[in-house]
Amino acid sequence: MKQRVLLTGAAGTVGSSLWQAWEQQDTYILTLMDIKPIEGSISHVEQSDIRDYAAMQELCKEQDVLVHLAYIRQNSIGKVPGEVSDIGASMNLFEAAREGGIQKIVYASTNHVSGWNERLSSPPRFSTGDQFRPDGWYGAMKGMAEIAGRYLVDAHDMHFISIRIGSFNGTSEPNSIRHCSTLLTPRDCVQLFTRAVEYDGPVKYLITYGRSANTNGFQQSYLDISGAVEVLGYEPQDNLIQTHLHKFMNRES
Repeated sequence: MKQRVLLTGAAGTVGSSLWQAWEQQDTYILTLMDIKPIEGSISHVEQSDIRDYAAMQELCKEQDVLVHLAYIRQNSIGKVPGEVSDIGASMNLFEAAREGGIQKIVYASTNHVSGWNERLSSPPRFSTGDQFRPDGWYGAMKGMAEIAGRYLVDAHDMHFISIRIGSFNGTSEPNSIRHCSTLLTPRDCVQLFTRAVEYDGPVKYLITYGRSANTNGFQQSYLDISGAVEVLGYEPQDNLIQTHLHKFMNRES
């Protein structure tokens, strides 16, 4: 029986890559949600705001998995009275998911949760899922949502899988030397999120980075994907260090 998957932020670059692949593969019964219009989908689409708790309660009913990609962008966090921040909206959505009976949340996080590692040394310090060294409020709030996920697992026995995406531009072409280490290509993105949605093993709480293979044996990406590989069975197909790094090195020589 197909799983029922609610995908927030479905109009974004990552969201579009996921639902287009999933529709083509006829993988899930999808409900796509975004504050922006979603064009070209054959799935059920809802144009809504994750800050609307009542709307989220309705959307979370009769769903099996929440894939949460949506993000609330703000220029002045905490300076506008009554404004709901991204972490506030995410916590409300998580609670709506719990109330609705959803048993698994797959959360799109960011390498910026440990982004300070890139400022500490060159090459950057190796970032693992247990590290919290945010390089700004964006990374800090994503890390706070991961901590909220820990509560859901402990208190309500849910599954919570956080994927700290390195870089994603919707293509398999890196824009910089850094991308050769951090980029997650579309087909690897689809595979990784699919593995997370379908995982039903004993590990209830997992934080892993989301990138492609990106190693040549001598040079290794500084974002740890061992959890994705060992727990979820992720097998990335693309390797930007192997296929593209030399192009950028030749430009600089």
